[in-house]
Amino acid sequence: MPRPEAEFDGTEGDVLIAIYESPDVPSSTYTLTQGLNPSLRIATAEYSAALARVSRVIEDHIVRGLIRGKRSKSADGIFFKDLKLTYKGEQAAIQERKRRALPGEIQRVIEVVELIRARRDRGAGS
Repeated sequence: MPRPEAEFDGTEGDVLIAIYESPDVPSSTYTLTQGLNPSLRIATAEYSAALARVSRVIEDHIVRGLIRGKRSKSADGIFFKDLKLTYKGEQAAIQERKRRALPGEIQRVIEVVELIRARRDRGAGS
């Protein structure tokens, strides 16, 4: 029996998708935090909170076997660099992108159905 697809909260999915969509760009805890939070200024409390959140997500993804990277230490503590998706991580990123695109696809289908109904109703009224 196939396992159900995992759903990721905002940051969890964002990290996977960011690494997936930039395979040739070196990713680290810091670059992902900055990329996912471009409006935050470094050395602010909000940035520190975002960095901690991204760090937790990266560690969780490593535990789940979705990403791998080199562990290093800085003044902020442990961080990861050279992050890459594993095969399982690539699968999860693709599934997450599709899941996020689904509401837009559903809306397009609804619009087409409404257009067909409108045309059918106009034809029936003639």
